[in-house]
Amino acid sequence: MKKKILLLIDWFVPGYKAGGPIQSCVNLIACLKNDYDFFVLTTDTDHNETLPYEGIEPNTWNRQQMPGIPVYYLKKNTFQKKEIFQIIQQVNADFIYLNHLFSPSFVIYPLWLAWRSKINGKIILSPRGALHQSALAEKFYKKGPFIQLLKLSGLIKKIRFQATNDKEANEITQYLPHAEIVIANNLPSAHQEAPEYCKKTSGLIKCIIVSRIVPIKNHLFLLNVLKNVRTNVELSIVGHIEDKNYWEECLKMIATLPPNIKVSYKGSVQNKMLTSLLKEHHLFVLPTTGENFGHSIFEAWLAGRPVLISNNTPWRQLPQDKTGWDISLQSPELFAEALEEAALWNQQEFEAYAKSSWMFANNFIHNPKNKEDYLKLFS
Repeated sequence: MKKKILLLIDWFVPGYKAGGPIQSCVNLIACLKNDYDFFVLTTDTDHNETLPYEGIEPNTWNRQQMPGIPVYYLKKNTFQKKEIFQIIQQVNADFIYLNHLFSPSFVIYPLWLAWRSKINGKIILSPRGALHQSALAEKFYKKGPFIQLLKLSGLIKKIRFQATNDKEANEITQYLPHAEIVIANNLPSAHQEAPEYCKKTSGLIKCIIVSRIVPIKNHLFLLNVLKNVRTNVELSIVGHIEDKNYWEECLKMIATLPPNIKVSYKGSVQNKMLTSLLKEHHLFVLPTTGENFGHSIFEAWLAGRPVLISNNTPWRQLPQDKTGWDISLQSPELFAEALEEAALWNQQEFEAYAKSSWMFANNFIHNPKNKEDYLKLFS
């Protein structure tokens, strides 16, 4: 008999505005569904939305969104925490898989239940970058005391932490000494279409940034860099406007850019539409202040597109693989130089980077170690 995993997350498919965590969980289930019986507990409304998903009945098990996988959508505006406890009791899973660290209902409340010995299953907690310095800095007056309480409660002994890489493992150890940690990288989508190439002329680069519009994704940094780029750049901005004040600052900066820089906002895009949009561009850009994986980065490689990113991700030494650049945010001039270099590519040079990027993603998704690490996590 297969062991059961109950996955708790604030947002799940068909939602997409919360970004990477949703996709991480979808890909995890797709990879391990033949090895474990999965159950998902979530809400019926997307991130920062007020209207629930269309066509989904709340407060009952749904098997249509992921065929064969029971998903329970709590009615977001009215559910009570005791309903979470009831589902946990009903499923009686071997593993309770919690995502993020500071979700009041889907992490903190289950941890409180575990502290009171109300949960039988093993707690697996994936912080999903919540302990990165840039993520902690936001509302640390709330997060700091909770981390301290977690240490003092003795609850860490009941938790197995998932780190996606050595850097995140060190961050967990820094704030939660003696925690049990298993390193299992986020799983990207295993679906990859054949490589395609759009037209590339020397002197013009079509770039795309895909992310939630919030300060940690660093759109303003990119726009400042573009002020000093001398070649022609067309930038598409894709993503949910989560911080409206930050977006207003971006719009003011866009209005000051020189004529050789053209910027357009494409709105939010569902994950299933992302590949075709990426293929219309030459280069993916994300000067993030911190990622524990970066699904949109990997989606670019899956689509056969090189990337220009900061060195605040697990993806490093990209130039040697001809998959792009990873550059320190302390060197904005190097971002500008990389954009100008990419803009000067001819068709053949662009396709060489595109092929390398596609092959890099292909090799990664077929690495058997990815699944082996998760089998260890849920053991």
